Amino acid sequence: AGVTNAEVAFAGDDLNDVPLMLQSGLAIAVADAAIETREHAHYITQAHGGHGAVREAIELILKAQGRWDHLVRHYLR
Repeated sequence: AGVTNAEVAFAGDDLNDVPLMLQSGLAIAVADAAIETREHAHYITQAHGGHGAVREAIELILKAQGRWDHLVRHYLR
């Protein structure tokens, strides 16, 4: 995709996700992730995996990029 690891967000919930979390610019753990996984996250979602955690993470990223309001307006026309 032509991006660096620092430009990648990675979300995980278990130990096997930690190596990729450590390589990513934004490591995200879902609320019900393993304790060790949460310890390596930059951000822990409020939502559990399968219950809106990915949407929460996407909203976080888009707001940080200043893109959220534009996208919301697009859908609420």
